[in-house]
Amino acid sequence: SRASLSAAVVGSRRCRRRPVIPAEILELPAASICLESMVALVYRGRSHEVGSVSTVAELLAHARATFALGEEAFDVRLLAKGKQLNAESPMPVDGGWSKVMVMATSRQSADELNSSRADPTVRGFAQEDQAEQLRKADLLGTKLCPDWGAAQDTQYRFSRLDAVSWQEFGHRPGSQTPHSFAARQLLEKLAADPGIVALMRTRELVVGVLGEMDPIDDRLMKAKRGEGGDLLGYNTNHGQRIDIKLRTDDLTGFMPYPQLVETLIHELAHNWIGPHNRLFWTLFAQMRVEYLHEHMRIAASGTLVDGVSTAARAGVHADCVGGLELIVRSVLRGLAAEIGAEMAASLEPAVREHCEYISAETGRTERGRMLGGAASAAASPPTATERAM
Repeated sequence: SRASLSAAVVGSRRCRRRPVIPAEILELPAASICLESMVALVYRGRSHEVGSVSTVAELLAHARATFALGEEAFDVRLLAKGKQLNAESPMPVDGGWSKVMVMATSRQSADELNSSRADPTVRGFAQEDQAEQLRKADLLGTKLCPDWGAAQDTQYRFSRLDAVSWQEFGHRPGSQTPHSFAARQLLEKLAADPGIVALMRTRELVVGVLGEMDPIDDRLMKAKRGEGGDLLGYNTNHGQRIDIKLRTDDLTGFMPYPQLVETLIHELAHNWIGPHNRLFWTLFAQMRVEYLHEHMRIAASGTLVDGVSTAARAGVHADCVGGLELIVRSVLRGLAAEIGAEMAASLEPAVREHCEYISAETGRTERGRMLGGAASAAASPPTATERAM
């Protein structure tokens, strides 16, 4: 009947008993129970089961012996459940390590990596923060150039610097050409050169971009050489962008710094005058006078940067430190190399007149600054356009 069937089911449930564990097994320590558990060592897709280990050191020895990872040749680490194990790590008492990952690094590969040159394109968090601060300072025009200990003028300046980076100069190991970072540092040196800063401030010049001319794209160079010259720089839209050839033809280094400055002044003169006529070369010579005179003035004041004068750092000490006559001869010598001795001689009166004018203006400014008042002058100072013409 239904009642007797229910009683039978209840009776069958009551008759079930849990398995009895022998007393000798219950008396064994937990570590001994772990000896019966199996651990799978996994290394590069290969798996090997290990039993009867009581310490991590024994497990490490099994890994080295199983996968032929000698102690002198490999640095071996064990990982279980995302955590690294060491010799002092306790073995689990519940068989919790079903799988242990084996990671091995060749000591020779590690030594080669540590001795190799660090990739300058990879920056840490601290370097990223520093780069961000420098970027903001660069936008504000307050970034100090370590070569001069000074910055560009906040108003009359190069708004942006652009080194060639798409060619990956100096990125590959063993590359002989300077890195693009070094090219940018050279552009920063040019932009913050005290002579260039004074020249741009006096003539109220603002340039959108000062960039590095791509030395590999030689289409413009070949066209210029066909005319009997060599392209060292160019000015786009009267100062929207100025590009300078920084690297040598063989790409193993940079052009001499005085030559780079001369090219930059040449391109700045194109902000006012496009063709290479007599008016242009007169303006270029006057701007060269202003550049050299500023370095002469700084040297005469005794100002040094890390114990060296700015004229020496710019490589023009022999061209300006010695008086106005030395500046005149230096400028005329440079003009003769560009346009010939006869035309350079015809510009000598303009060069001497401008040199004397700059010296007189600087003297009045210095006297006014020392006395704490403005320089006395009968007429108002000339405008930037008048200086250029």
